[in-house]
Amino acid sequence: MDVIDKILRGNDLVAVLGRDVTVWLVDISICGCLLESNSQVAEGTAGSLKVTFGGHEYADAIRVNRCQEIPGSPRYRLGAEFLWTTRPGRYSLRQLIVNFKNVAAHNGSSVYQDRV
Repeated sequence: MDVIDKILRGNDLVAVLGRDVTVWLVDISICGCLLESNSQVAEGTAGSLKVTFGGHEYADAIRVNRCQEIPGSPRYRLGAEFLWTTRPGRYSLRQLIVNFKNVAAHNGSSVYQDRV
């Protein structure tokens, strides 16, 4: 029996399947975001959302809470919440939204809306 066979026959084998899904960021708040995708994503799916903005990549762990087909469109609308798997760092999407809020307050604009 080779090593792979031994591993595959083990009682504690755990596997994770992953895939890349292209999404469009529609709205974002401190607690989550609204996305659109050409792919249906099952509710409860957890993953990493990465967004490039201003030459930097921002990322956070998310969980999809809802996935609805957009009537008359080939796209799906996904509601996702941010997961607290780690403390938000400098390039966290949550940090990005805080920066947007601060810029909007400084400029006296209401561009930022705290909603999902």
